[in-house]
Amino acid sequence: MTKFQQEENSLVQKGKNFEMKIEKLLTDANIKCEITGGPGDKGIDIKRMKKGVKFIIEYRSIINQIEGVLSRQSNGTIGIVAAPSMNRYTPGAKETARTSIYNVILVDN
Repeated sequence: MTKFQQEENSLVQKGKNFEMKIEKLLTDANIKCEITGGPGDKGIDIKRMKKGVKFIIEYRSIINQIEGVLSRQSNGTIGIVAAPSMNRYTPGAKETARTSIYNVILVDN
């Protein structure tokens, strides 16, 4: 595998590809969003405000950080956690999302 292929397949690159894919989907639906992912993103890869509701999107299959991120947001913010597959979420992660005091949605891409 070449260095370019390794970089293209890295977790960082996969995350950037996901962010661009989501941004395009939202833009195609006339929903403007801001990509914020990268070093120091504080757990938010993409954010959007729609009709007074704030949405934050994080690309990962570990959801334990999303509650901390949501605790620092305005009340009613919806946290969307995206993983490559729903199978990547453990039963505990699914239970955490289901029982969280915050609005957490698990999706796959």
